[in-house]
Amino acid sequence: MTAYLFAVGAALSWTLASLFGHGPARQLGSVHFNRLRMLAATILLIIMMGVTGASWALPFQFILPILLSSIIGVVLGDYFLFVSMRRLGPRRTGILFAANAPIAACLGWLILDEAVSVNTLLAVISGFIGICLAVIYGKRRDLLHVWEDITPPLWIGVGAGVLAAIGQAAGVLFLRPVMEAGMDPLMVSLVRVAVGAMIFWAILPFDPARKQAMLIPDSKTGWMIIANGFFGLSFGVALLLQALKTGNVADVTILSATSPVLILPFVWYQTGKCPPPAAWAGACLVVLSAILLVKS
Repeated sequence: MTAYLFAVGAALSWTLASLFGHGPARQLGSVHFNRLRMLAATILLIIMMGVTGASWALPFQFILPILLSSIIGVVLGDYFLFVSMRRLGPRRTGILFAANAPIAACLGWLILDEAVSVNTLLAVISGFIGICLAVIYGKRRDLLHVWEDITPPLWIGVGAGVLAAIGQAAGVLFLRPVMEAGMDPLMVSLVRVAVGAMIFWAILPFDPARKQAMLIPDSKTGWMIIANGFFGLSFGVALLLQALKTGNVADVTILSATSPVLILPFVWYQTGKCPPPAAWAGACLVVLSAILLVKS
């Protein structure tokens, strides 16, 4: 049960991260935005480790899987995630990113030989359908908002979202044996994000957009980047990794993929327009998914 609570907490944290990250990603571009957010998250994680007294130990046998998880899940996954978000907005990107749940379940079954019960299979299906309803049918015709803007061509945003989902699923899979061995979630998060930050800053001289990029953003944008780094790359990821210590990959991933549903109340508050019934029907299916996972 504790693992499921951590997974839902990660989903809520990532919901807040997407809201804070949409504006800076559009303003700065995916590469430079990730460069700044990963630097901010690295500093935040170091502070969190000092405050909480987390273990700094990093056994040699875990270095390779953490590095692979960072390159695939953080560097490539987050790059494509924010390419998609810039083009499709946080709500539509959420439905594409939620595809990491069935992908992770399939990878866990094929590679880790994890059992997938009937309840788990039904939970994955109902949860994914629920997320589709909540996101795809979550727009009112009278709602015009920057979160709903689409930058053509559509296939680039969709393709980037799918690649982000694959990267997230593979990144989580590499970490499963690491977390099962009892590694500290904050330390794992720190290594993953620090490696990502070093890679993004190392390619700065070769970035064709570096001359147009705002190396040091204004204060408002800076605070939004820090908030995104905290909720998206430090606190949220730490919750996910804590969930992976005792939770099944498929179970934890589907619960942590409910962010598209959790974003609906924020959309309602921001726009003053209640999402349509189909959106709430999708939320009910996601609740059913959570119940099936807990009971399985």
